[in-house]
Amino acid sequence: MKKTLPSRVTVRAPGTSANLGSGFDCIGMAVDLWNTLTVEHAPSFSVQIQGEGADVLPRTEENFVVLGVKMAYDAANMPMPPLAYFCENGIPYGSGLGSSSAAIVSGLLAGLVLTGQELKVAGKEELLQIAATVEGHTDNLAPCIYGGAQIGVHTGERWSTFGLKLPRGIQCVIFTPSTPMSTEQARKLLPETIPRSDAIFNMSRTAVLVLSLCEGNLDFLKLATEDKLHQPYRGASDVMPATYPCINAALAAGADGAFLSGAGSSVLAVCSGLKGDALVQDSCERHDANIRAAMIAAAADVGVVGTVRTVNPVARGAHVVHCFGSDAPPPPRMRYRSTRSKGVGCTGVRFEDAIMRGLAPDGGLFVPEDIPKVTQKELDEWSGMTFTSLAVEVMAKFIGDDEIPRASLESIVTKSYANFSTSHVTPLVDMSDDGSVYVLEQFHGPTCAFKDVALQFLGNLFEFFLERASDNNIAAGKPAARITVLGATSGDTGSAAIEGLRGKNKVEVYILHPHTKVAPIQEAQMTTVLDANVHNVAVGKGAAFDDCQSMVKELFNDEEFRHKHQLAAVNSINWARIMAQIVYYFYGYFRWAEKMGKSDAGKKDVHFVVPTGNFGNALAGFYARSMGLPIAKLVVATNHNDILYRFLDHADYTAQPVQPSLAPAMDIVVPSNFERFLFWMFGNDCDTLARAMKEIRDTGKMTLGDQKAVYMEKIHDIFHAHRASDAEISEITQKLKQERNYLLCPHTATGMHGIHQRSALRTGGKPIAHIVMATAHPAKFGKAITECTAEYNPPLPQQLHGLLEREQRCQHISNIEELRALMDADLATRAAPTSQNKRPDSAPRPPPVTEAPGLGGGTVWPLLGAFAAGVLLTIALVKKHA
Repeated sequence: MKKTLPSRVTVRAPGTSANLGSGFDCIGMAVDLWNTLTVEHAPSFSVQIQGEGADVLPRTEENFVVLGVKMAYDAANMPMPPLAYFCENGIPYGSGLGSSSAAIVSGLLAGLVLTGQELKVAGKEELLQIAATVEGHTDNLAPCIYGGAQIGVHTGERWSTFGLKLPRGIQCVIFTPSTPMSTEQARKLLPETIPRSDAIFNMSRTAVLVLSLCEGNLDFLKLATEDKLHQPYRGASDVMPATYPCINAALAAGADGAFLSGAGSSVLAVCSGLKGDALVQDSCERHDANIRAAMIAAAADVGVVGTVRTVNPVARGAHVVHCFGSDAPPPPRMRYRSTRSKGVGCTGVRFEDAIMRGLAPDGGLFVPEDIPKVTQKELDEWSGMTFTSLAVEVMAKFIGDDEIPRASLESIVTKSYANFSTSHVTPLVDMSDDGSVYVLEQFHGPTCAFKDVALQFLGNLFEFFLERASDNNIAAGKPAARITVLGATSGDTGSAAIEGLRGKNKVEVYILHPHTKVAPIQEAQMTTVLDANVHNVAVGKGAAFDDCQSMVKELFNDEEFRHKHQLAAVNSINWARIMAQIVYYFYGYFRWAEKMGKSDAGKKDVHFVVPTGNFGNALAGFYARSMGLPIAKLVVATNHNDILYRFLDHADYTAQPVQPSLAPAMDIVVPSNFERFLFWMFGNDCDTLARAMKEIRDTGKMTLGDQKAVYMEKIHDIFHAHRASDAEISEITQKLKQERNYLLCPHTATGMHGIHQRSALRTGGKPIAHIVMATAHPAKFGKAITECTAEYNPPLPQQLHGLLEREQRCQHISNIEELRALMDADLATRAAPTSQNKRPDSAPRPPPVTEAPGLGGGTVWPLLGAFAAGVLLTIALVKKHA
């Protein structure tokens, strides 16, 4: 039976420190720095690189990961198909930490899996032999493949390796200068011959090194890591001036040994004393912090800057993370369509295009062509996941592996939620004595509002797509890709969008807000961000949020202007916003099920209460429920600007003038995201939806005609709705502060008011469980909170300290023509060509293939390496059998 070959594979390879101490060219150690590589079948060849070396490594067949894959296909005598390579590099490039070896090994490993090859290890170590034809020696390759510390020996016919057991409690403090040193450059620094005394010096110390490691005795490590074969030449003051100052400083600060790592330029210091996790161990029991400070200071004294990191040796080498066979079901190919028509560019739209466009060409909103379903098995599997792992699973349902590889999606998600103040991202808090009321806190992100959950992700998603597009453009001789993000805010969206996009390359950000209609803290969160790519625009003359949003939509519908400035949407009209918010409904449900002791995740006995103005948060709950999350009802809560309440409960969709409230983010008359729900309600009939939207635009209201009863039945199967006046917001805020010492923001208070209105409802004599979405930190609305509680002024979280005292920058306009002129003028200046638009031809490349197994040009080097390796092997065998 013919073997089915995988179509995609993800592998990881560790960083390594070669030339370990005195063990020149024969001893190396794996450390906890990793490169991740995903390779998959694709219509055409491409290489994407993120992280270390992304600005200098080639995106051509010259890249070592591509070379490694090709070597595997050559070994299998198979033609190499078009492949896409996705590199996420955590190993510093050109720094003596094995980045080239990791690239070769990860490419080889991926290629072997894709070609279905199984290589012999015992007595042959075939993978090592193949990799060594590129590197020429094994002190990086062997630990990269096998992990731990390895001795490399060339028998005259092939390479062989022997593992060394490392003592427990070792830490490695690594100083890496900002200037890299390629292996090719470093090799040219070595002399053709060496004095006999230097050879003896190193061989004796290498024997001590092996003995020290085998016995776990680091008392002689300082002596054992001295070197005369390469360090004096590569670490000379005119070559790598920080080498010896950092070594000496590290030893003086308590390091057991220190040396030049690999070919340089990093200096590695070994220290002991670690037991358990460093974060919970008394730092006085270790020397790593002192060593870090000493190395930085020593380097600075000679004018060298760099990065210092503390890592541990790792026992695991390169390994396969994911492998997907072609006999498995094909990955989902999620496509999107417009809510309003089936015209060109409005159906069969790829995820990337839907996100980068924001608004469909016909003015509609993008929605999935089919809502993906979640099985009971998946619910059970997802129920114990962390927020980030769950986010990957949920989002993958809407993206598909044909657009963003799994490894890249994991990286984007992890980066997006790294700066939240809790690993829960949105923690669940019990607010009752009988398990009937919970709060899902959504304000633990950088700007203290629920918008952070989506906009941190959207900012990184934009960056991912732009980097990929720029790489393709530059390869084709075109300018790098750029976008102009345009959005409107009633308060929280603006600050969250700015925080997610500030300082990002090739991104300009324009955020409109109604002048004097947002809370002072919210305004300061936006206008105190002075990054050059951030443009805050206040719309005056009595403008409301709806006026700002109308300007945004008009510019998106202006095809010439949109194309000229490559507009991208950041408001919840952008599908990625909704998709990211779906995640916390799943997460909140699973945490509630845990608290209730439910072993299965399938009973519809919890209601989610959603304060909303633009309907985006509630819409995310609708999609979560439609996917199969067992939500009983979604309870929509509004303030006295209550068009959503009136329609959902009474079929009255009549626009009324905005009335300012204590909950300003909900002061909205035309909820733009409601269009997506109406599209579903009308049976995905774009013609009916288009007529309804035209009626709203022309008359300010919507009628349901003779299908009214049918539509309302569909609505009431999913939604309840409530509204709260300012007086009711104040009342419930004060009540919760007094009874439970818990402070609500005014928007969350509308939801809590709705629960108290429903408190008499019961299911089988038991209270109905409600989870209220707490959309913002109360301190963002200090004035409103003071009004609600009479005296209490909430303390500011760390993110908001000192905001009102900082310098602010904002531009003011009155109408859309002024906005056009402002953006045209700004962007003409900002879009001027820069050196970033072209990758320099002189950028460093990985070292070329070498043929000889030894370093240097003289015949003494391979002979010396073989002799030293024989000494090491003898010691290791004696220790093994003693």
